This record gives sequence, structure tokens and C-alpha cells, in this order.
Amino acid sequence: MRWAIEIQRTTLERRNLEDLLAGLGYRLFDAGPFLAFTSQEIDQCRNAAEAFNLAKRLKAALTGPAQIDPDFSLGSVIDDTGSTSTRHTFLAVQPGSFTVTGSTASLTIGPPVGLSADALKAWLRDRTEQKYQSRLEAQRSRLEPAYLEPRAAKVLQYLADPSPTAEVLYKIYELIEEHPSKRAVFHIQFALPANDFKRFQDSVHNPSVSGDWARHAYHNTPRTNNPMSRNEAESFVRGLAARWLGQLRASPQP
Repeated sequence: MRWAIEIQRTTLERRNLEDLLAGLGYRLFDAGPFLAFTSQEIDQCRNAAEAFNLAKRLKAALTGPAQIDPDFSLGSVIDDTGSTSTRHTFLAVQPGSFTVTGSTASLTIGPPVGLSADALKAWLRDRTEQKYQSRLEAQRSRLEPAYLEPRAAKVLQYLADPSPTAEVLYKIYELIEEHPSKRAVFHIQFALPANDFKRFQDSVHNPSVSGDWARHAYHNTPRTNNPMSRNEAESFVRGLAARWLGQLRASPQP
């Protein structure tokens, strides 16, 4: 190891943090009074400033719209390039605040009737592990796209809006599509019927369909005879975003 970065503060349990970082190619370890992390990319840095700048990318993913650990903060850069370890301190600017809204319904499942004491302990242990893995996957589904693709972080920020406007919904679509020149390929890639997209456009663009909620002020004849409702337009975009974020995680990274 040549370089590593101390973690000055985190609200995550060690196992949780270790699993999340491992999914992004980082290794967590003890470094005196603090935890620290490194990676192959960090180890190849030419100096401490480069290593710290790479670490800020991880911090941004953890504290930003993915809302994994808003209190996560970096400490010193551990320098093992010489005969003895030294530490370099940098000032990390705090990012803006984000709020993730919404809730996930959960079903409480009790143990089967008639279990022995040992079987009950095993059942509770397995149940606890299942809950942890489910929570971990939910965290990874946000953290990994936010870390891998800047557009994904912006999408997550917009998705956190509990009452998105037509403008916000179309911005999410535009971020996912990336550019209108890629529209045809994008629609093929996501098996998006042309008529569904037109119904979506009618809803978010045209005040003749959705009144003042629409992005535009001028009225046009709708392109379709069954434009999406506001709820349908939101479900359409959120579903498309979920598929796109999942695809980012599945795609091989350089």
C-alpha cells in the first residue's frame, strides 16, 4: 500500500461500510484510531493530493443524493511512500443537503410455531441476515450508480422529489436519454414503444392535456388520443429510471 485515506466520521456500522466500499473496489482497514480505505486506483496516485481527490468522489457518492451516510467525512491521507508513514491533511468542503423521501412497506414475519430453542436462534439469525442483505442491496442500488455516473446522481436527486413537476419528470428522462441524437437507440435499448413516449410527451409538454402543470404555455393538439395522466407520466419515468440505474450497475466499468 502506498496511499490510503482516513475516515474521520461515519454513521454506518463497520460491516455495512466495508460491504458497500468493497462493491466499489475499495478495501477498508484499521488505521490507528480511525478506519481507512484504499484501492488500486488510489495506490497508483502520484501524490497525496491526487489520492484525496479520488477519495472525494467516494465521499460525494455516500453523502449526496444516494443518501447512504450524510455524515461521512474524510480525514488525512496516509502516505506510505517513504520509509515511515506520514499523514497529509486536506480541507474537504461539505456538499449540499439532500433529502430522500418516501417509505418502504415492510411485513413482519414471525418464526414458525413449535421451534426448539436452538432452531429459534438459527431462524432469528437467518432472518437478521436476510434483513441486512435486503438493506445492503437497497443501498447499493443507489450508491453504485451515483458513484459510477454523474448523471445518475442528478437523477437520484430528482427522484427524491415526492411531487415532481412536469419539468422535473422530463429532466429525468433527458438525463437518462443523454441527448436527443441518441433517442432512437435509447428507445430500442429499453424496448420503449414510440406511442408510449408520445403519450408521455403529451402529458408533460402540453397544457391542453395537463393544464398549468405542463412544461409549455402554448396549446397544441395532442399527438395521441390517450395522453398519460400526471400519475402515469410519473410512473413511466420512475420505472424507466429504475431500469436505467440497474443497467448502470450491471454494465462493465473501465
